[in-house]
Amino acid sequence: MRESVFFVSDTHFKYDASILDERMKRDRFISFLAGIEGASRLYLRGDIFDFWFEYRSVVPRYYRDVLDALSSLRRSGTEIYIAGGNHDFWLGSFVSETLGFTILPPLVTHTIQGINVTMTHGDDLLPGDRGYKILKAVIRSRLAVAAARAVHPDALFALARRFSRASKGITEKKTERAAKTLLAMANDAFFRWGNDAFVTGHIHSPRIERFGDRTFVILGDWEKSFSFLEIREGRLSLGFYRPGEKTLIENR
Repeated sequence: MRESVFFVSDTHFKYDASILDERMKRDRFISFLAGIEGASRLYLRGDIFDFWFEYRSVVPRYYRDVLDALSSLRRSGTEIYIAGGNHDFWLGSFVSETLGFTILPPLVTHTIQGINVTMTHGDDLLPGDRGYKILKAVIRSRLAVAAARAVHPDALFALARRFSRASKGITEKKTERAAKTLLAMANDAFFRWGNDAFVTGHIHSPRIERFGDRTFVILGDWEKSFSFLEIREGRLSLGFYRPGEKTLIENR
């Protein structure tokens, strides 16, 4: 068993694995998982799937290859923890009971190799954005979930696909500015829980910044950066996965 602990977010796996970019992204992620077999833990910090919704007797079939690779990693002895993001918040019993992953709350602190690490997906960290926060509360309500279950799965996923395309276009324009805003806020706002490190996803711009003995990390994404966080021997390192090449590591 390797003592390394890994964090990944925002892979945004789409519904059609036959599209070239999607196939390449999945193959790279599956290669990454094979390379970390036997690691102590893997944390999936939201938006792993571009959309996920479980009906009582139907689960998404679009991600079978990714789920098989994650299951193989778990069989190697790696504990897998997963949290929903703004695209895949609706994780259910298939994930926890059938796959055996531990579903985490939106904000949680775990002690890892003596380091108190507070982690979140991060879609509610930025100040303002009141419209999004209202929408978030509505679509996660019991009424909205019940309404979604009344819709045929194909129709629901088609609707989610259109919404995802629209929101992605808006998000890309704000990414760099959002990352800079979080970095400016970090030392004052994100170490209120006795934590030594704060790890967030959502913003597709990987960053690692140290404030004395505190470390702030934006995990980035697997659409352009292919970034991940590794904790080994109490050291946090931001990596950029390149299959067949030496992985780039940033230890700022």
